[in-house]
Order: sequence, then C-alpha cells, then structure tokens
Amino acid sequence: MRQARSTVEGAFLAALTVIFYLSSIYIPVLGFLLSFLCPLPIMFLTIRWDMKAGLLAALVASFIVFIFAGAISALTCFVGFTFLGLIMGLTIKRGYNFIEVIGINTLVSISSKLLLIGLVFLIMGQNPLSETLSFLEEGLKKGLSFFPQEGGGIDVEMIASFIHMVLPAAVFIASLFDTVLNFILGSWIGKRLDIKFPPFPPFENLQLPRSIFWAFALGWLFVLFGGATFWGKIGLNLRMVTQVLFLVQGASVVYYFLGKYIRSRFWLTIIVVFVALQPLLSTILSWVGVFDFCFDLRKIRGK
Repeated sequence: MRQARSTVEGAFLAALTVIFYLSSIYIPVLGFLLSFLCPLPIMFLTIRWDMKAGLLAALVASFIVFIFAGAISALTCFVGFTFLGLIMGLTIKRGYNFIEVIGINTLVSISSKLLLIGLVFLIMGQNPLSETLSFLEEGLKKGLSFFPQEGGGIDVEMIASFIHMVLPAAVFIASLFDTVLNFILGSWIGKRLDIKFPPFPPFENLQLPRSIFWAFALGWLFVLFGGATFWGKIGLNLRMVTQVLFLVQGASVVYYFLGKYIRSRFWLTIIVVFVALQPLLSTILSWVGVFDFCFDLRKIRGK
C-alpha cells in the first residue's frame, strides 16, 4: 500500500514538474515566474517519502521534457531545477536548521549552474554564458542606438566588461535567491499540507554574521588597492555579494522601525520591497545595513 501511494504521488508530482518547466519555456513572463516552482514538487516528494522516490520522479520528469523539448531542456530540468529540490527536500527531512538548509542548498544551486554550463559546453561546443553575454551586449547596442549622441555617452564595452567581471557574484546572488525563494514558497505550502519546515527568524530581527562584515571590508580594500588586477576583480565580486546581503539587513531595519507604526504586514512588505527596488534607495538601504551591524540600531544584538 505504501509503495502504491508513493508511486501515485511520484507520478503526479513528476507531471507537475513537467508542466512548470514546459510553461517556463513556452509562456512569456508567467513562465519565468513558474520556473521558480520547478524544484518544489520533487522537494515535497523527497520530504514525504525518501530520496529514491524523489530521484525517480526527477528522472521521469526530465525524460518527458526530453521528448517534448530536447536534450538541453531535459538537462536543464534535471540539473538546474529538480536536483535542488532533491537536496533541499533531503536536508529538510533530516532536520537541518534554517541556516544549514539555506547554506547547503545555495552551494548546491551554484554547483548545479556550473555543472549545467559545463554539460552544455560539452554537448554543443559553445559556452552558454558567452552566448548570453554577447546577446546582451548586442541588445544594449541596439537599444542605445535610439538615443542621440551614441547612446547618451554610455560606454557599452565598459558595461559588458563589468558584467564579465561580476559573473561570479551574479551566480552566487542568483543561487541564494533561488534557494531562499524555494524555501519560503515550500514553507508556505507546507503549512497547508501539514509538512514541517525548520523555523526561520522573524525578518525584522535579521542579523548577518560577523564574517559578512569582514568580507565586505576586505572587498573594499581589494577594490581600492587592487585596481584591474586579479585581486581587484575578487574585491569587486566580494563587494557586490556583501552589499546585496547588507541590503537585506537594511530592509530588515526599515521593516523593524516601520512595524512600530504600520500594523499590516502586507503593506509593510510592499513598502519595504518598493524601497529596495529603487536604485538610489537600495544603495542607502545597503549602508543602513552596514551601520546597523556596527551600531546595532535596533538594540537587539545578543537577544
């Protein structure tokens, strides 16, 4: 009976994975949002049953994607999405805490992206990152051609060079985002299915570990004294990653203080997200996070 139930659930969740993934390919805009749901069915199957059931469903889903969309799409489905669902489901099932789940699965997400790039390169003989960057550079040139005076004085080559330099930081930030988003969505769905996820601290009490501050300081030093050297590039990537993390801490500080006056969590979240998405305000938020680390603006350190 147990075997039959796991098989039925596996078949259903594998089909759901296929629907999410194929939608991410063929449906504009909405498909991009649905792509973030791809790891969830395999994650829940692994939590409810075991790694074997999750792996089998992931392989079946990838095979069906292969039939409809080809080998590269099947590889992307398995390596890029379902593999993260497998490992996240396993870490949650084994009782890892929030920090452990996020840390391990961020590394898994980074590894899966790098592995996928390597596999595509072996199969097609082309680096997908280089192709994407070239496409982005061409798009920038065409877009700026509509502006007078050669794009308003914007140096496309410099932008492309900058994007090349910060690729490691971009991969890390994207992987962290994937992991956190899947955990939050999974936790929200899990409450309705009576599946326990490790508790995570309230957002208004978020505090980064001390190592993040020292990485932030080291990044600035490398940028200031390293210039265009190898160490300067490392510093640039460190600075980008840590500034994004301090942006989150700054948003937590704003959430904390606005929460004293705005009782609706919905509107509070909307306001903080809006502020974080504004270029100038997001920079200010990032520095608020740094000052909070240094001066404990919320007076909550150690509680």
